[in-house]
Amino acid sequence: MDSDSDSDGSHISATPPRDPFPPPPPQKQLPPRPQQPPPPRQVPPVSRKPPSSSSSSRSKPKSPTNLQPPNNHHSEEAQVPSPSPPPPSLFTDLPFRICEPSNPTRSSSSFYRLPRASPAPEDTSKSDPQSIEINHVLPDLLPHVPTAPPKLVKRKPPNLITDSVTSQPAKPPVVFRTGGEGNFVKLNLNGKRAKKFPSKYKSTSKSRTKFSYRGKKFKKDDGEEVENWLQRDEQEEEDNGFISSVEEAVMAVKSDACDENLTKLLSLVYGYDSFRDGQLEAIKMVLARSSTMLVLPTGAGKSLCYQIPAMILPGITLVVSPLVSLMIDQLKHLPSVIKGGLLSSSQRPEEATETLRKLKEGILKVLFVSPERLLNVEFLSMFRLSLSVSLVVVDEAHCVSEWSHNFRPSYMRLKASMLYSALKADCILAMTATATTMTLQAVMSALEIPSTNLIQKSQLRDNFELSVSLSGANRLKDLLILMESQPYKKIRSIIVYCKFQYETDMISKYLRDNNITAKGYHSGLPAKDRVRIQESFCANKIRVVVATVAFGMGLDKGDVGAVIHFSVPGSLEEYVQEIGRAGRDGRLSYCHLFYDEDTYLKLRSLSHSDGVDEYAVGKFLTHVFSSDTKQHEKICSIVIESASQKFDMKEEVMQTILTHLELGEVQYLRMLPQVNVCCTLNFHKSSPDTLAARNIIVAAILKKSHVKQGLYVFDMPTVASSTGVATTDVLAEIQTLKMKGEVTYETKDPAFCYAILESPKEISSLSSHLTKWLAEVESCKVRKLDIMSSAAVAAINVSNTSETSSSAKQTLSLQSRILDYFNGDESCDIPSKTTQNCSFLRADIKVFLQSNRQAKFTPRAIARIMHGVGSPAFPNSVWSKTHFWGRYMSVDFRVIMEAAQTELMNYVDRNAALAT
Repeated sequence: MDSDSDSDGSHISATPPRDPFPPPPPQKQLPPRPQQPPPPRQVPPVSRKPPSSSSSSRSKPKSPTNLQPPNNHHSEEAQVPSPSPPPPSLFTDLPFRICEPSNPTRSSSSFYRLPRASPAPEDTSKSDPQSIEINHVLPDLLPHVPTAPPKLVKRKPPNLITDSVTSQPAKPPVVFRTGGEGNFVKLNLNGKRAKKFPSKYKSTSKSRTKFSYRGKKFKKDDGEEVENWLQRDEQEEEDNGFISSVEEAVMAVKSDACDENLTKLLSLVYGYDSFRDGQLEAIKMVLARSSTMLVLPTGAGKSLCYQIPAMILPGITLVVSPLVSLMIDQLKHLPSVIKGGLLSSSQRPEEATETLRKLKEGILKVLFVSPERLLNVEFLSMFRLSLSVSLVVVDEAHCVSEWSHNFRPSYMRLKASMLYSALKADCILAMTATATTMTLQAVMSALEIPSTNLIQKSQLRDNFELSVSLSGANRLKDLLILMESQPYKKIRSIIVYCKFQYETDMISKYLRDNNITAKGYHSGLPAKDRVRIQESFCANKIRVVVATVAFGMGLDKGDVGAVIHFSVPGSLEEYVQEIGRAGRDGRLSYCHLFYDEDTYLKLRSLSHSDGVDEYAVGKFLTHVFSSDTKQHEKICSIVIESASQKFDMKEEVMQTILTHLELGEVQYLRMLPQVNVCCTLNFHKSSPDTLAARNIIVAAILKKSHVKQGLYVFDMPTVASSTGVATTDVLAEIQTLKMKGEVTYETKDPAFCYAILESPKEISSLSSHLTKWLAEVESCKVRKLDIMSSAAVAAINVSNTSETSSSAKQTLSLQSRILDYFNGDESCDIPSKTTQNCSFLRADIKVFLQSNRQAKFTPRAIARIMHGVGSPAFPNSVWSKTHFWGRYMSVDFRVIMEAAQTELMNYVDRNAALAT
């Protein structure tokens, strides 16, 4: 599963989009002008707030070639020769700006020229009534010469991954130096082109569009005056001096990375006077080429710790991120002086090609990728041959550790040895907001970061008021009562987190029925719907978003005033991360948790859904190293869906085992990119034999395929192995033939692909080792939930001692538990609320086995059914109909497994006795 196209890859922080071509202000009838020229008007100063992304697509009207523009563009009397130049006051202080494309003869710079920021002007309609008529007065001051209609010139934003690889490079737009609008990406979500990211500077955007013109809206007789305005505005930008200041600051840091020089660069680019806690220390370590582990709270500015080094270090900064939503958010907020791009499976091929072209040409300084991208041999080969990587940033680094709350198998590949050898990286920066001591040790060991290079600040901000209440069947009513009470009643932006998708729709509908604007958000929604919901929430059109964990990463909204947990989180890490979405503006925020014991037991049962038995692991390994795959470097494949049902394993578990076989003490195999392995080919123009005579891949396809109704069906890894090429090369050749009209094809059956390097001597010992490791990971997940539950119950018990200060006592109780947990007290024994025995358990298992003689059960399969947990081989849709489904959820899972194993052995013995 490619993580960069995950369910929440559409998190795009945005304000409502602006019309890129607003109509000009309506013409007004003005009184007759006096014969004598009027005195110069005093117009309020112009805001230097830069244009939004739409400025990059403006059209510039061209003057007729037979007309000579006046020499002095700032002259009020340009049309009347005069020996003395008049004061240049009329056009330099216009209450609007029209940007002109850069002169191609201008000297290039390592940064793009940006204007300095100045306070936005006040409403000029009150202070100067004449200013609203400036658009109608100006045409009378210049000669009305008939001109050709202006030609539209297409422009590209600087970090826009366009759909045209051959388009000419355009001048980047003038963007505010904090970079809120300078980096864009187009993603082909649901087959449609995604919108550009709107500006977050809403007030400036609206005021500018009131006075701004677009090229196609100009009248014919306005061409010359617009040309003068454009040239004059460009001259102002050239004289600004901002880029020179940034370049000087960067050079100063290169020569001496002292606190003063770094703070000056921070002030110039970001507008801040000082660094936050931990940022300066991390930046100086990275600039010294020292790999660093950085732990800062959510919203504390971790991304700045690689953005500033990216301006200073000579090579590329490669950022590995688990979700495409995070890539989009971080790319969007790159400062405009840093050129960035991303590669994700959500892009169209031509968009990815454009990004790679910019990367090879040295245009990009920061590139965002998913960990799966590091499986791509062609991608890695670029870094071996030509590209230089100064810094590799591992975002959400806790995913590297199997002991974290959000372990990702693909992150296991991020070993220091691979990053240094394949990417030739100089330095590694690992960043996370939530990590326990055990997790940090695992991450730092994998990335070879010295223990002295750990920068860890408090993982919980101090502007939270935390509370917990015991709830039950009336949680919906309790939620409504809470939201209608103070202070929640006055909070305009609230996130409600729940565990299951159906709950998001149920809760949001209940709130809407009670006159609270709410929307449900989960990974099952179409991408365009998720984008619309998040945009509406960020624009304060929706007060409440009811979401699963899919919502929040990549969210750029600082005024979230409350986070409510409808269900208990799966761990303290998850709890801290989700409440961290509130209060990013520094104001006091409120976080409430509804604790329900039934939900806790259900989540505890689900914690066992990823577990596997040694028997299943042994069968899986036997399939991986089967007799027909023992050929060295042979490309093999495992079809995900069929293997998942056959071995009763989730896709993520199979991927974890395969990744461990690649990255363990012995490298048994090498993982390859996932592909659809079954291909059906139909020939059209040339005959198959004719193509096979001049194409070795087609010849191999004919040999390895079987014909079904005139169609050639074959396995792509088999063809790749027989020709000695990669599976992706086979697919690329078929795509080339399709473009020529020679063939059409269809593919199916997504599969894990790998190449065997070495076969294990004993499958049984390897199976035992892997099963033990996976069992420890399963137990760790259950223990994290128990610790979270214990912290919530402790807070509830504290609140019962005093009604007047219950909220303060609960906040202190939870803060204390959280700090102890992250400081190393995570392995403490927490008493479980599950029972250890039940008098009727074995009798019910016996009845269950007799009622389902046709099925082949394992002890784990029986325990899952008794806990109400489905699996690939025993899905909910079938087995939830039995009356034993979920009956023993309150009994410990291991106790049920032991009882099931005993009854299974007795059942087999009885059948054997009956057979004899």
